Amino acid sequence: MSTILISLLRNIETFEHIRVAVCAAREYERELSVKPADAGTRNGAGTAAIVL
Repeated sequence: MSTILISLLRNIETFEHIRVAVCAAREYERELSVKPADAGTRNGAGTAAIVL
């Protein structure tokens, strides 16, 4: 019985690591898809360029 519980706990831990890795990969992919112009506009750099 205890070996089954230990096995389940190891699997849960493995699934958690996989879930964290997938979330990190999605976040990295999202950051790569942001265009530099989009990032500049969020900081107000695009507006400043138009005023100048």
